[in-house]
Amino acid sequence: MIRRLVLFAAATSAVLLASAGVASAHIDPDPVEAQAGSRLTVGFTVEHGCEGSPTVQLDMRLPEGVTDPITEPIDGWDGSIETVDGEVIVTFAGGPLADDVEGTFSVTMTLPPTPETTIYFPFVQRCEVGEIRWIGIPTEPGEELDEPAPAMALIGPVATVPTTAPVTEPTEPEAIAPETSEADATETTEAPTTTDASPETSAAPATSEPLSTGIDEDGDPRTGTIMFIVSIAAVLGLGAFVVYRSRQARANSSPDAT
Repeated sequence: MIRRLVLFAAATSAVLLASAGVASAHIDPDPVEAQAGSRLTVGFTVEHGCEGSPTVQLDMRLPEGVTDPITEPIDGWDGSIETVDGEVIVTFAGGPLADDVEGTFSVTMTLPPTPETTIYFPFVQRCEVGEIRWIGIPTEPGEELDEPAPAMALIGPVATVPTTAPVTEPTEPEAIAPETSEADATETTEAPTTTDASPETSAAPATSEPLSTGIDEDGDPRTGTIMFIVSIAAVLGLGAFVVYRSRQARANSSPDAT
């Protein structure tokens, strides 16, 4: 009799421990408490599969008031977000995630601006065989549920999160005079006043000036020619007269002269 009582007590303890293990394996968000209206990344850790079957998909419904969700990448899984009947559903599909291996799935989001409230993230864990519906929401504080939805407490004050970066009007840049070095200034002030002439515009080579005739350029060219001939004749005549006088003087001074 005593032996039967011991075996019954051991079996009952095993069942209670197993039940406690399943109950304690519920999923909590990380963090479990956050500032209302803040934007942050929330992780959801799956601790086990479905009675030995590996996990292949998670479907999570976001609480009302959560905005701008983005799934964070995880190796071997595809994250997607879609709206179904007015509800935002986040899905992770892939794996598989073995029954005895934990996996964390993260979503970046902006939390509702409702401090002193609790929000819930119901989701269904789908396995190769079977599923677990983590969708239980307590109807009163402290209620124990077998498959509770992950819960997060929001605290105040409400965070201010800018939706977009501030836009500034472009301004015209002020005109800035280019800086000049002392060498540049010297080149500017001592620049030559003339430039090299191109081959087509270079000065013609100097030529010897014609002999002056003593006639104004506006005079009659025939008059200049006559004056030139007269001058030559005068020079020749003067030369002949000088020669003649020289010969006559030698003749008068010779010994034979009487």
